[in-house]
Amino acid sequence: MLHVVLTFVGDKCHVPLASQLEYYGLMRKILIVPLLLLSACASPRETCMQDAVKDLRIVQALIADTQATIDRGYAIQTETRTVIYTNFCVGTGIGGDGRFSFCNYPQPVTTKKPVAVDLDQERRKLRSLKAKETELKRESLLQQQRCELEFPEAS
Repeated sequence: MLHVVLTFVGDKCHVPLASQLEYYGLMRKILIVPLLLLSACASPRETCMQDAVKDLRIVQALIADTQATIDRGYAIQTETRTVIYTNFCVGTGIGGDGRFSFCNYPQPVTTKKPVAVDLDQERRKLRSLKAKETELKRESLLQQQRCELEFPEAS
């Protein structure tokens, strides 16, 4: 059964063509396969090296975020809420007999809003994160050396 959702935007109605629906479904399947294959291709050495720098990368991202907050003078808070949309649907009746009906579907909506922060506290947090980064750089280097010893590169 083909499930068609008519989308209303303002006073216009978008009806996806059957070929578009088939194309989108096919493209999703095609794009997932290479991603699965790539994730399975990591060698034990690469996996070990990635694990060695994982915490360091997280702390570096937090440093960048905190620095951006200090530079802006305020934080940006992201809120996600679910909104229920109602659309006009075809083929959703009992037995899929092609009748028209209304269908509701939840859609996550993300909004960003500025939030006041204590800049002195953000500066303290930044100093703490930079100290942690220095510590993690040393640990990461040692772990990478262990990876090189445990999984020598094949020539």
